[in-house]
Amino acid sequence: MTTRKTTCFWEQHKNQYTNCLCYSDEIGLYTNNIPEGYNPEELLYRPQGYIGKTVNKIKLPGRNIEITIFSNFGFGRASYLRATLDLGNTRFLDFDISKLYILNNCSITTLDVPVYRWDILFEKIINAYNVVSFENITTSAIAYIEGLSEILDRNVITVKDYTDNDKATQWKGEYLISLYVGRKIQDLVDGIETAKVSDTTLLKYTMNLCRKFIKKLKVMTCDHEMSPKSHLPEYLLSVHKFMCANKKGKEYLNIILDKEL
Repeated sequence: MTTRKTTCFWEQHKNQYTNCLCYSDEIGLYTNNIPEGYNPEELLYRPQGYIGKTVNKIKLPGRNIEITIFSNFGFGRASYLRATLDLGNTRFLDFDISKLYILNNCSITTLDVPVYRWDILFEKIINAYNVVSFENITTSAIAYIEGLSEILDRNVITVKDYTDNDKATQWKGEYLISLYVGRKIQDLVDGIETAKVSDTTLLKYTMNLCRKFIKKLKVMTCDHEMSPKSHLPEYLLSVHKFMCANKKGKEYLNIILDKEL
């Protein structure tokens, strides 16, 4: 069996990563310090530093819950560490407010953490697991959606390219702000579809954000900044699909056409 190579960082620091993800019927998900070479029954996942993409699926014993851990180490800015949680066919959504200002490798459908921060990832997984039925997320979801709405009203925002990037850049002007919010709205409505969200309050707030986004685009001045490769049409299509899926297709047309149909 071929042994996978690990990154230089991992070779230098792997002794610091002995805190592992564990599970027992009595405790549920938890972390425990397990030295390398020990493999107790409760051990689910041990931190690793393999070069390149790794995908590991973990099914909790006796539970209809699947954890999938994704990593890609050793590729600079393309590196990432994230996980997903699924209860049957339902995806857990993570409305961490810090995601509002992170551009890449960041979605409400994933638990995203800085590279090699296994401690934070395990903590996020445990917290998500402890959410009753994966449905007690309305408060954080509303805060996230209202945050997007507030960004849409601004003329300048400060955005990080990646979760673990210390540097940030400013996005200025209504076009770039709308482009950025459109990207986040697309992720939001895709997440709602993936998670099969039926919470009426969450759907109402998302619908209001979509209305605001369309109206913003209608009055926005599109000058030389509007690149032929702009993703705005793609983001608007996502809004259109979401509104149609929630029986608001006619309202979408009314807003676009400025007339009652």
